[in-house]
Amino acid sequence: MTTNPMPRPPYERRQWLAVAVLFTVLAPAAAWLGRALSYGPGVPGPYALFYVVPFALVAATWIPPRTDAQRRRRFALGSAGCLMAFFYPNALLVVWLFLWALTAG
Repeated sequence: MTTNPMPRPPYERRQWLAVAVLFTVLAPAAAWLGRALSYGPGVPGPYALFYVVPFALVAATWIPPRTDAQRRRRFALGSAGCLMAFFYPNALLVVWLFLWALTAG
């Protein structure tokens, strides 16, 4: 497979907007759904700051890709951001339970 280092014409680059909007809508929905499906209590204020990382990954999808490799990379960043936002409350609960079990014994 050969890669084309030449930038695509502007009319082809405009089509990326739909993907960026999709990830922008999915990330908060994934964060809300992950929190709703979590067994833990609601995420307290300071712990909500960790959502910055997944949302920053989703924000990177707004940079218009110029090559196919950048397009795939931005798609992967948006997907990873949505998955991180979805699984963050459960990961927080696992870490909290691990620390509780570590200190209780």
